[in-house]
Amino acid sequence: MSTLTLDQMYEMQKVLDARIIKEKGLEGVNLLPNTVLALQVEIGELANEWRGFKHWSKNQKPRTRAVRSLGVDDIGVERGEAYNPLLEEYVDCLHFFLSIARQLNLPADDLYIPDDVAELKTVVLFTEILHNVGMIIGGEFLVGGYERFKDEQRHFFRGALACFYSLGEQRLGFSFEQITEAYAAKNKVNHDRQSNGY
Repeated sequence: MSTLTLDQMYEMQKVLDARIIKEKGLEGVNLLPNTVLALQVEIGELANEWRGFKHWSKNQKPRTRAVRSLGVDDIGVERGEAYNPLLEEYVDCLHFFLSIARQLNLPADDLYIPDDVAELKTVVLFTEILHNVGMIIGGEFLVGGYERFKDEQRHFFRGALACFYSLGEQRLGFSFEQITEAYAAKNKVNHDRQSNGY
């Protein structure tokens, strides 16, 4: 399988979002505050799997291997599959970044930004992402005029995304190929969940 591009993932996210909106009857509803909060929760879950901020714990190593239960087979044997919880949380965040870009009507070109924040410590990258993501909706109350607010939203979105890219590639060590493969797999899971009444 060839590596997906950001444009392709953006289009995949648009399809998933459109399906959710239609099937849940959410046409015309402003979902941006929900999506921003969902992204912040996922960033917290990603930090929890990274574990590096837990100075009180003996185990500060990232969780990169776990086994997900698939239940008991016909002869009574527990089945499972190995997965990378850290990478899975990272692509959960990516789903919400792409969804926010769609909700802000940002072009796919806005997804192509340099990760020029590599000098920041990992824990600072997490806090910068959370801050910038929060300002996507919080900035509405701090700036004057609708057009200026749209520019501020784009600014905070791109700042969060630059930190997110740097976090994934520079600090967590994910290749773009790993990220796109995991994104495609999780996108399929998300569609399957919708089909099964999630």
